[in-house]
Amino acid sequence: MNQGFSDDSMSGEGYKTLLFAGCVQKYSVWADFCFAWEAALAAEPSIKYFKMREARALIKEFAGWTAQQRNDKITLLAKVLAQYKPSVTYAWISRVEFDEIVEPIIPYMLRHPYILLFYPLIIKQAESQHVEGEKVPTDFVFDEQGSVGVEAVVWYCHFRSLQRPHISALMGSTPIFRDDKLVLPLQAADLAAWHKRRCIENPGELNSHSPTAVLEDLNYAEVHLDRQFLTVIATEAAKLPGISFVHDKPKGYIPGSSPEEVYGRQR
Repeated sequence: MNQGFSDDSMSGEGYKTLLFAGCVQKYSVWADFCFAWEAALAAEPSIKYFKMREARALIKEFAGWTAQQRNDKITLLAKVLAQYKPSVTYAWISRVEFDEIVEPIIPYMLRHPYILLFYPLIIKQAESQHVEGEKVPTDFVFDEQGSVGVEAVVWYCHFRSLQRPHISALMGSTPIFRDDKLVLPLQAADLAAWHKRRCIENPGELNSHSPTAVLEDLNYAEVHLDRQFLTVIATEAAKLPGISFVHDKPKGYIPGSSPEEVYGRQR
């Protein structure tokens, strides 16, 4: 059985990229990976967990570190991830383009770009496995996202039912959410997500000497929800009868409620 771990990386500048990375390997390989990752965390100077945001800002676990110490730790962790050779799927979107094109049209229950990225990542992974002849589905674990995660996963059975049979068969069980401080492969996904986002936003910044350069050797697939794709989504959504009536927050809305529960109460 395959297991995927996904975390996101987000930029507050420019196009405000939101990117997911999903790292996939066999359950047994992840078990071995965790021992190696834990050893890398414990190597002096040690940290209890890894978050790229803290590493970049030299705060919390990285408080008092020099930039070189930080880079050395990232290099060590990146080598551990590369050693266990997960396949990686990336999905990304510009939050600026989402807010401009999609948000004014889309129903309240799909209003967050996180939800729009959640399913392309899972579906792209399934498509990649099909191309490679992989017959074993992938169960996904995502970093905890609070109510947004709850809202995203409620659509899983619906989106899975829309896929071709050979793709839906590879999508695995309903995704779950866990604390990335406790689930070590989620920390690796955080590292991979940051690496890819920086490659997209600052292609000249990363080179063979960069702490995460070794991740370039991993097998990967990617999907970009670009302006053209978002325009198609918004255009088709605008054609739906009554779409304007579901844009605002429904009265008594509870995150995690199904569309039938939410809009059935409005009748």
